[in-house]
Amino acid sequence: MRAIIIASWIVLSAGVGAAITAGPAKADVLQRIVETGEIRLGVRADAPPFSYLDPERGYRGLAVDICVEVAARMALTLETTLKPVFVEQSAKSRFPALINGETDLHCGPATATLARRDMVDFSILYFVDGVSLAGLPGAYDALFERGGGRIGVLEGTTAVAIIEDLIERNDLAAEVIPYPSHAAGLEALDREEVQLYAGDQAILLFMLSATFPEAPYYVQDEVLSFEPYALVMRRGASDLRLAVDRALSAIITDGVIYTLIRRSFGDFPLPPEALAAYEIVALPE
Repeated sequence: MRAIIIASWIVLSAGVGAAITAGPAKADVLQRIVETGEIRLGVRADAPPFSYLDPERGYRGLAVDICVEVAARMALTLETTLKPVFVEQSAKSRFPALINGETDLHCGPATATLARRDMVDFSILYFVDGVSLAGLPGAYDALFERGGGRIGVLEGTTAVAIIEDLIERNDLAAEVIPYPSHAAGLEALDREEVQLYAGDQAILLFMLSATFPEAPYYVQDEVLSFEPYALVMRRGASDLRLAVDRALSAIITDGVIYTLIRRSFGDFPLPPEALAAYEIVALPE
């Protein structure tokens, strides 16, 4: 059984002088969005069911749908029109794209952490997940029985440090193999290049059921971490963050979040932690 305590947290401002992001002051991000009538949404092509490219229908997924809905609600509040412009990013490039001004809002599975707040800002959370491991039956136990093995992981994600910590704490002679996408990592698992593949549980369950529906792969019930997903903005763009949090809070309070979840997940079961989060994360006006 896993137990995750969902807590609210207070983000302390480091002050203007401590800003580390490149470029000019970021307070004008929302102003630029309004003036251009466009909001540039960073999206992923490889992270279903949150952000992925459907060859026939374009970019889809829970995070993408949330961002589009947020943009629509922002436009109503600001009494303007906003056109979502999708800018594809990888897990590795998503934060630099925000810092460099290539995107305004990242719409993919991104864990809000204190370390990342040195670089970027986050909205209130919109989903809760945790890092788990996928493999053939017995692969996880064999890792400890052999004292080592090869574990695949998506580069540029929190899962890298979590798996490295697992290896260190258990004194395993295991090798961490980074991959540029979940698809590449799961294909490597299927080719037996790695014995296990690590990633956020909901993504692993969804992708394995879609890609290898007949294969005997399993995903551990127990998670190794707490991964609160949030939308991501450039650090210091406080006006944009307020507008996003206002829209996202309304989406959750109105129950629209459940419609968006069903659209992306179908009948796929959600972890209870994610459902519980929606009872407490929305901010009052």
